[in-house]
Amino acid sequence: MRLAFRRASTLAALAVFVATSVHADPPPPPVPGPWKYKGMFGLNLSQSSFSTNWHGGDTGSLAWVANLDAAAERQFSTRFNLLNTLQLAYGQTSQQNRDAQGQLRWDTPDKSSDMIAFESTGRWTLQRFADPYFALRLDSQFQDQSDPVGDILFNPVKLKESAGIARVLLKTDSAQVITRLGFGFRQTMGSSFSDPVTRTKDFFVSNDGGVEWQTNAIGRMLDNRVLFIGRVLVFQPVFYSAHDQLQQFDAIAGAANPTYEPVQDFWKATDVDVQATFSTAITKHINVNLFAQFLYDKFDTAANVEGTLEKTLANGYLPGNDIERNVRKAGQFKQTLAIGISYQL
Repeated sequence: MRLAFRRASTLAALAVFVATSVHADPPPPPVPGPWKYKGMFGLNLSQSSFSTNWHGGDTGSLAWVANLDAAAERQFSTRFNLLNTLQLAYGQTSQQNRDAQGQLRWDTPDKSSDMIAFESTGRWTLQRFADPYFALRLDSQFQDQSDPVGDILFNPVKLKESAGIARVLLKTDSAQVITRLGFGFRQTMGSSFSDPVTRTKDFFVSNDGGVEWQTNAIGRMLDNRVLFIGRVLVFQPVFYSAHDQLQQFDAIAGAANPTYEPVQDFWKATDVDVQATFSTAITKHINVNLFAQFLYDKFDTAANVEGTLEKTLANGYLPGNDIERNVRKAGQFKQTLAIGISYQL
């Protein structure tokens, strides 16, 4: 059943890729030229504060988000194009709360946004049905707060190398749509706390790979008043380096807890990542941004599987371990709406 679903998902992605490619008009021949740079820096801030005796009983809050979207593209020749993109975002939220004496105190800020994403894509522009491509991608975050013991900076780091064929479905001065199909290898490097008292950290590495289909779109809508940036990524894993360790962990956990659900095949589920950003300028330096993301990743490979297995063998099965924290059976959804200051780089 699961194998049939994975095959159907991969075939569906291939069908969409072929169908959109066949019906798309061929783009004009590329013209070599210098580097073209684009960038947008934004800072969004929301703040409120109240005195202790405020009659409404309200509490203050402070929220801020800084983000950077940058791109550098060059058509080196009529046959080769290189595109580099960088996305950075970080934000925090803090809330006022009343203590036992009724005084308002500011809580420790909680992270509300955190993203580091860099991708470099080289494409041979051969003006044929599809162009060969290769891509390198790095994903991480400034502050990892998933471990209950404490925070870890720049954790985990995910690398991906992919190659295949790409097709430009649309390319104008104000819009571009590119779809691609290929095979990708992913490496996940991270750390987790092995001892909550000494705060000793374990370093781990995992590898997986599979078939990927990705479509990127950028363009303007509503008489050029709204900028749209979108991405659809479907990744079907076919191997995972920690599969054997997951099987051993399931055997121990199942023996200790009869209601335990095995997770050894969760990594085989198709990963889906859909992102959409809408941005419009109110004035030259004030804009409104709407970001939405749907993510389905049944088992996040940023799990210290080997370290968790070693601790389970030594101490027995403990619920809430690092493996189970990385199981997400349902899709995840994120949405942010912000108004703030922006600067065109």
